[in-house]
Amino acid sequence: MPIKLFQIFKTGRHTDGNGITRDFAASDLQSMAAGYSPQRRPAPLVLGHPENQDTAQHYGEVARLIVKGSALYALSKVSDALVYLVRTGAYRYVSPSFSLSQPSPHLPGTYSLRSVGFLGGWPPAVKGMPPLAFAEGSGIIGSYTEIAGLFDAPADFTPPTAMRRASDAGRLELHRAAMQIRLTCPAITYAEAIGMVEGVLTF
Repeated sequence: MPIKLFQIFKTGRHTDGNGITRDFAASDLQSMAAGYSPQRRPAPLVLGHPENQDTAQHYGEVARLIVKGSALYALSKVSDALVYLVRTGAYRYVSPSFSLSQPSPHLPGTYSLRSVGFLGGWPPAVKGMPPLAFAEGSGIIGSYTEIAGLFDAPADFTPPTAMRRASDAGRLELHRAAMQIRLTCPAITYAEAIGMVEGVLTF
């Protein structure tokens, strides 16, 4: 499955589908990212917000949550069918579903990602997030020296571990995934993007 990065949430005051309004700080996003474990319970990618997420058709799953600035991103394995639906404009926005674990009414709760719903004809509850594009990272890897030149790396640039050990085809796949990540979030460096993809892509 292709690897894609896209924004699913951000800080601010948001009202959920039940009409409950809450404030979300950067610390809440960090907690969401730190507490997410795809090994324990992967969050599926679904269309809309199905009543039963376990029996609904899954179009991929979230591999990792990443916080950059005031935004929460999902690094996800995405099916070719969903990539097609996004690129044709059928689904342009996302709406995450969280569960809240609160030990007592007087203590702050912990939000856990349950799923990410892709929306077609209705707007998401969280306003102001960019529409999905799933642009393809471009470019071909010729050599490690070429990579250093492309991304203004220092003369003593050392390729990340994942890239050194991958085959030529694997390096190209890593490169394309990393470029898509950087197109979505330019604040992420090329080396960071390669590190994010490591462990998600298999060769």
